[in-house]
Parts: sequence; C-alpha cells; structure tokens
Amino acid sequence: MNKGILYGVSVGPGDPELLTIKAMNILKQVKVIAAPRTGGKKTMALDIVKQVVDLSKKEIVYLDFEMKKDTETLTSSHRKIANCIEKYLQDGIDTAMLNLGDASLYSSYSYIHDIVENDGFDAITIPGVTSFCAAAALSGKSLTVMDMPMTIIPGGLSDFEKMLEKKGTKVIMKPASAVGAIKELLNKKQLLDKSVAVCDCGLDTQMVYENIRELPENPGYFVTILVQN
Repeated sequence: MNKGILYGVSVGPGDPELLTIKAMNILKQVKVIAAPRTGGKKTMALDIVKQVVDLSKKEIVYLDFEMKKDTETLTSSHRKIANCIEKYLQDGIDTAMLNLGDASLYSSYSYIHDIVENDGFDAITIPGVTSFCAAAALSGKSLTVMDMPMTIIPGGLSDFEKMLEKKGTKVIMKPASAVGAIKELLNKKQLLDKSVAVCDCGLDTQMVYENIRELPENPGYFVTILVQN
C-alpha cells in the first residue's frame, strides 16, 4: 500500500475568504483533518475552515500542542503528535494539518513536517496569507519598497531595541504581555507615530489601531505591530 501524504495547509490569519483555492482543494480532497487545539478547547484554524469547507464527512483529529518553552517537553509533544498523524499515513490516508497564517512562518506544523519527513513520509506545505500581510492591507500600508528591507521580530525576543534600529519596516509578531515595554521603546525611538497595530486580524474581534498609543496593555495573543521608518 502506498503511504499517505501529509499536507500542511495554511488557513490565513482569520478571514476565511483569505484561504487559497489550493488550500481549499486539498481540504476537500483529504479524508482526515488534523486540527491543532490549545487549552483543550480552542480550535481557531478549524473554526476558520468550517466556514468555507464542508467537513461533515471528514475525520477530525485534534492535536494538543504544549505551549511551554522547555525543549524536552516540546520535543516529546511533537513526537507524540507526529506518531498520531503517521498512523493514518502508514495506512495510505492523506492527511491535512491546519496552520494559522502561513505554515512556513513560526508554525507548529514545521516541527511535525520535519519529523514526518525524517520518518520516510512525504510532507507538502501549502502556503497562505500571513498575519502581517493582512494587517498591512487593513491599515493601507506598504511593507516594503524598492531596496528597502523588512525585519520580522518574534514577540518573545529580548533585544527589541537593537532590532528596531534596522533599516526598513519592522514586523513585531505576537508581543502579548510585552506591549507596554514595546510602546515605551517606540516612544524612546520616536517611532510611535510611525507604527500601527492590528489585533485579531480577520476575526470578528478585529481591531486596527492607527494610533498605537491606544493599544491596550494586554490586547490578547494575536497582535501584529508594524513599524516603519
């Protein structure tokens, strides 16, 4: 029996209309949908897909990812999830694992992709719309122009000040509890008026802060800050 293929399907930041045609075709084609779940309840990627794809005849497999930074815990969690998916692949069943935004960018899928490939299965990534591209479109901003670079800064990075000194647009992804400190640093660098923030991009709770001074100290997990200079 031929082995099944794992598809890492990017579902975009929140708006179901931002799913690509290729992503939708893969989701219609496969028999099994593997959906990441946080806190045992939230399945945001699956909730997005349900709005545009009929999943009534699909088998849904929930993946409980550890949200800790401990390497040993994460490695064990990823191995367990890969084993779950490989049971279907071994039986020749194609499986789609959902991923918010783009599956190549700070994604949980990337870890599973590598494990599955190393175990001898085929894994294919289906690209999608990133949160910062959608945020830039919402705010009417261009992320780059000719000869101008762009820097992506993960929210958990400690040395924000050094990164903000880089030329071009800075994208700060998921700053969470560091929002207050980031706003202070942007003020210090005289970048507040050159920044915009988008919370829950594409969701019903979406908020766009053209004046970043109005951004709450604890705006939630899905926050993207764009800084231009």
